[in-house]
Amino acid sequence: MKTASALRGMFWSAIVSVGLWVGAEVPLMGDHFTPPQQSISISAAVETDPVPNTGDAADDPAIWVHPSDPALSIILGTDKKGGLAVYDLSGQELQYLEDGRINNVDLRYDFPLGDRREAVVAVSERSDDLLVFYTVDVETRSLLHVTSRPIEIGIGEAYGLCMYHSVRTDEYYVFVNDEDGLVEQWRIFDDGTGQVDAEWVRSFAVGSQTEGCVVDDERGSLYIAEEDVGIWKYAAEPDASATRTLVAAVDEEQLVADVEGLTIYYAAGGGGYLIASSQGSDSFVVYQRDGDNAYVATFEIAAGETVDKVTNTDGIDVVNLALGEAFPGGLFVAQDSDGAEDGRQNFKLVSWAVIAEAAGLTIDTSWEPGQAVVIED
Repeated sequence: MKTASALRGMFWSAIVSVGLWVGAEVPLMGDHFTPPQQSISISAAVETDPVPNTGDAADDPAIWVHPSDPALSIILGTDKKGGLAVYDLSGQELQYLEDGRINNVDLRYDFPLGDRREAVVAVSERSDDLLVFYTVDVETRSLLHVTSRPIEIGIGEAYGLCMYHSVRTDEYYVFVNDEDGLVEQWRIFDDGTGQVDAEWVRSFAVGSQTEGCVVDDERGSLYIAEEDVGIWKYAAEPDASATRTLVAAVDEEQLVADVEGLTIYYAAGGGGYLIASSQGSDSFVVYQRDGDNAYVATFEIAAGETVDKVTNTDGIDVVNLALGEAFPGGLFVAQDSDGAEDGRQNFKLVSWAVIAEAAGLTIDTSWEPGQAVVIED
């Protein structure tokens, strides 16, 4: 039984019948169409073991930071043909869960579960169009299932996914979308037995195919990549309207279709960056996190001495925190379409310090999720 399924059905019927897939007012933020600087070229330090399945399989990463020893942090990488992989910072696979066609993954810390607060991991599972949840066992660095029941989404095939922790209300949410650009927002909570349950709270339509999304928890801003159009900004609270702003358009100069993964680099005082995967140009575009998300820089991950270049990227993730001696200035992770010679794909790990120094960006290892505050631009 789907939570509020009747209400969702009425909503989507109205959307289809009257064509309300976009608001009447679509402001454009800032001037983002000046031809970019030449793309800055850096290289990856590490690559993960490839996912088990061949072809277009690896898709989206998420970085979990170990609470007491950041050098023991892990990378979660989806295999949309068969499951979810867990890697250490050397790229070695620690765990593989054959849990269906897992497309996107995201996580948030300090989720109230039973008598404790811990990280919760959410994924979009395409085999049965479900939301699935895990926690991380700190001792073994492995994922544990904590989904209370089959949580079926009310749109099409489960595709893009991102999480939101509202600093305003201390509630946790999941956004999930499909290939037609339909989006649902779900509130997640402990069902009373230490398992994660969810209830639908909002729906809206972007317009055309979407996948990548990310939420700035401090600002309450949801960014969604409409693949052939650009990056949209919405309010993330469940009672917000569907009013949106075009942050950056696909212009075949700075941003080349498809626009895929989105991630946020958090820095203290509201600083940092919004980063997008410009799949058509094999590059990554950096925007300011604050204000009107002004364009900052473009970089690409070229071949290094031991790790090949990154192409046709889907999902990306970044953390500002120091992760031991391997990544003392933070870490950026990108999916790579040509990860292994046998046709399997993998994920590349790049020192944020290398990116920042090459592009003149901030390196700030001081901000932590527990320090998040409400920010109004």
